[in-house]
Amino acid sequence: MMKIPTKIEIQTINQFGNSNPMENILFGFKIFVDNDDSYYTTSFFKTDKNGMIILNQSDLINNSELKQEKNIEEFKSIKANIYPLEKELTASIRKASQNYIDVTKNKEILESQLMREGFTKDNIEIAKNSIEKMAVQQKINNELFKDSKNDLVQIVTTCIEDEWLNDSIKTYKFIII
Repeated sequence: MMKIPTKIEIQTINQFGNSNPMENILFGFKIFVDNDDSYYTTSFFKTDKNGMIILNQSDLINNSELKQEKNIEEFKSIKANIYPLEKELTASIRKASQNYIDVTKNKEILESQLMREGFTKDNIEIAKNSIEKMAVQQKINNELFKDSKNDLVQIVTTCIEDEWLNDSIKTYKFIII
């Protein structure tokens, strides 16, 4: 039997337990399987205008390293850490992705920078292709992080740990003000 919930709901609440619709708060998961010290990570998920994230089982699997596993049904135990991204990490990723995109915009400046760093003409083309591939991922990061608000709010609930025993629906409430 699958131990990953069929549906996961994450809700932002205030310190009094009432709904606190915080849009664009990023959350991630660490998924520990069979009491192993290593874990699977997920992509980051963003709250909607109601301060909610609703994921189904396939969303979680397809947006994580679990998608590479063939026998998910055979896991004996699954523990999950659900967490909003830290303030510093959010700001750092936003800045780094924007810087990377800015550097790759002007091909002549990029080429001259690579030459100054000792790349030969042959290696410059290879390096530019590699840099452009990385820029695609940085653009995805930039889209996700550019309007995230994790660095603008106070995150009171920094992590919720849970053990998934079956595929029942899970709801997690995070105090964010």
